[in-house]
Amino acid sequence: MAGREALLTLPPVVIGAGPAGLAAAAELKRRGFDPIVLERADCVGSAWRDRRYDRLRLHTVRRLSGLPGARIPRAYGRWVTRDDFRAYLDEFARANGIHPRFGVEALRIERENDGWRVETVDGPVGAHAVVVATGYSNDPWVPDWPGRTSFTGELVHSADYRNPVPYAGKSVLVVGAGNSGAEIAVDLVEGGAETVWLSVRTPPNIVRRDRFGIPSQLIGIAVQPLPTRALNVVGRTLRRLTVPDLSDYGLPAPRDGYTQLEQTRTVPILDVGIVDAVRSRRVTVVAAVERFDGARVVLVDGSRVRPDVVVAATGYRPALEPLVGHLGLLDERGSPVVQGAETHPDAPGLYFVAMSIRLGGLIRAAAREAGAAARAIAA
Repeated sequence: MAGREALLTLPPVVIGAGPAGLAAAAELKRRGFDPIVLERADCVGSAWRDRRYDRLRLHTVRRLSGLPGARIPRAYGRWVTRDDFRAYLDEFARANGIHPRFGVEALRIERENDGWRVETVDGPVGAHAVVVATGYSNDPWVPDWPGRTSFTGELVHSADYRNPVPYAGKSVLVVGAGNSGAEIAVDLVEGGAETVWLSVRTPPNIVRRDRFGIPSQLIGIAVQPLPTRALNVVGRTLRRLTVPDLSDYGLPAPRDGYTQLEQTRTVPILDVGIVDAVRSRRVTVVAAVERFDGARVVLVDGSRVRPDVVVAATGYRPALEPLVGHLGLLDERGSPVVQGAETHPDAPGLYFVAMSIRLGGLIRAAAREAGAAARAIAA
């Protein structure tokens, strides 16, 4: 009992000071804890400063994107801009008395005396519970395309793309048909790029961001409990009713959109201009990348393009292997096998928040899972 009591005197540790980490810290403080929040960057919500393009707005509606106990100000509008969301996160941290240890990266989590030891760049930190909230989009990922190092143009990940100014008058190949790829392609066209290609491996599911004033997020929340077969039917119906047929432009509708989400873990594209850009042929859809060949990019259909710049909108990885890979808690994609209030039988007291794609929005899921984890820790 004495050992257990000593363990409980250790504070919980939250790793990450993005939306999920701030939500977890706030929920823990409401339950009487004083959590230690570790953040490798120098501010809260650093990804919204360092890895988000200028034109970005939340794809989820304002009133469903707030963190626990703090609505996003109405003045920010229905679709909140990147900079306004950053300001909201700063205010949330201040209002909740959350003071992360900035510049402290968590390196590895180890079991210790029925609790946990978090190894950091500043030394070990003991905890009776740990919440990992580093985010699903933690580490930018670029495929190891054959010949990539031979490319004589510029290759950047979408995390490093800010605005179209540096690309005016240039030809740009955007690789990846997720939300980032689609929006960057539109941004480039509107910003004066000479030619914009969008390289697509698997035709994406496309939905309108809202229709008749109803956000697609609300539909996603409403249908999420349905079985996969029913979700596929709903997706096909919505696509047919709201998005024109883009088959002739290289973007046929997938037959089973939700099955695709489960397999690829990518949410549907919320249309903020890509449909019109493709139909007007300002953005040209091309095949997936096979390899690089000097100044050219060879596509899987045998065609070649010669871009000045390639923007790899190829997604992110959780990159949890160094932190918890040795504990046997990750699936084949590197995502945790438990989330929210659940802990693995072999790792009691270790929680993961906002580590998977959800139809109802990742920020909303982060807030809900943070509360669930905090309740479990308090119990």
